[in-house]
This record gives sequence, structure tokens and C-alpha cells, in this order.
Amino acid sequence: MKTFTAATTGELIEVYSPGWVSPYERSNVIRYNGYLTGLRMLVDINSTEESAIPDLDITASRTDRLIAVRDAEWKGPRKELQLLMRNSRIDWQPIASISLLNRLPYYHIPLMPYFTDDGFFNVSNDCSIGARIVNVGHNFLEGDDRVTIFGSVKEEAFSLPTDAEEITGSEAHNWVLSTGSQVILPANPNRLQVTLINTSRNYDAYLAYGGVAERGKGITLVRGGGTYEINLTNLYRGSIAAVADGPATLTGLEGF
Repeated sequence: MKTFTAATTGELIEVYSPGWVSPYERSNVIRYNGYLTGLRMLVDINSTEESAIPDLDITASRTDRLIAVRDAEWKGPRKELQLLMRNSRIDWQPIASISLLNRLPYYHIPLMPYFTDDGFFNVSNDCSIGARIVNVGHNFLEGDDRVTIFGSVKEEAFSLPTDAEEITGSEAHNWVLSTGSQVILPANPNRLQVTLINTSRNYDAYLAYGGVAERGKGITLVRGGGTYEINLTNLYRGSIAAVADGPATLTGLEGF
């Protein structure tokens, strides 16, 4: 549930983004896929004039009726809400604009039709839905104006195939890094998982795939517990190099 008030002005608010499969892990890797099953919006606008109900003559044509409804919705005093979406490759893009009117005491708008004609909408694991109030000449929300978006979602994660390789052994490691690059793990064709933790309290460490790591570049493991994991979702079996801003202790576990 997300609520817009006068305090939010034109701020973009993330309405929904699929959650992490394991939110308690140090290094989040896999998100759920979300299936929106319901999405509605409560509109409670008091800062504009009350919207007039179109006076539709019984003999009016279908076109005249549509024009009257359109004019009542979009040509009078109103606020406006914009729906947006983004994914890992494309930043926020508007997908719909909704006119917000003063209809006493309040009213609801179903939002699912703006996303799909089906009974649910699949939100991929790299996708987010957002919304913001747009000033279309009648200011942002004012006074006690309130717009609330709420709904329901089912989240699912695909499990790894049952025939995936299982870890049958592991080897623990401990390295003392310096300002010079060093290979900490050679290539291993049997590697299935690696976890690396910077236990230094004073110095950041940096990782690189291949033989040479550079300070300030690559994968940063911050001081005091910075962690990186290689697993079946990002499997890499080549050599791994590391360097640090000073003498830093790095611990690790390689599974095979």
C-alpha cells in the first residue's frame, strides 16, 4: 500500500518491486517473479471544485456521450497521477495517466486494466512499478487530498533443476591482502560455489576475474564484512585475483 498526500508533491514512489528470495542473506542474488492479482486506487480530492456529473440526454449519440464523459474527466479542475515502469535495462517510463477529480466523498479506480486485459499481470524479477502526482495546471495534492494505491500480489521463484550438480566438498581459505594484486583462487573446472568475506576493519578489498585486480576497480568488498558469492546463478570457474587498500584479511570457502 502506498499513499500520496500534499507532502509528496511530484515525488516518484515505487509502488511494487518483487522481493528477494532470501532477504536475510548477506548477498542478495535472486528475486521473485511477481503476479499482480489486484490493484486499485482510492481517490479523495477536496482541494478542487466538485466535478459535475455529465448531463447525458437519452437521445444523445454514443459519440456525444463519450465526448461528454471525456470533457468531464479531463477538461475541468483536476489532479493527475502517472503510472510508470522500469527494468534493469530501461529507466522509468510512463505507461498511463489518470485524471483525479473531486467526487464526494471519494471513489475507487481499478488499475489492473492499465497493465493488462487478463486477471493478473506478471512483473518480472527485474521490473518495478512506480507512480507520481503530476502538476497539470491545478497544482499537486493540497490540504487533505489523499490518493492511496493498494492491491494483492503472488510471488514465485523458480527452483533449480533437480538434476543440478550438488556440492560434495569444500575448501576453506584465508588470505592477507596487500596493495599489490595477487591470485587468490586459481581456475577450477569443478567449482560450484565461492563465498569471499573481507574481515578487515580498516581496508576495503577489490576482486577481479582473471589474473590482475586493481584498487578502486572491480568488485568491492567493503571493510568490516563485505561479501561476494559465486553460485549456480553466476557461475565462474576461472582464476580470481584480489587487492586491498592496505593489509586486509580475506576469508573464503570454495565448494566443488
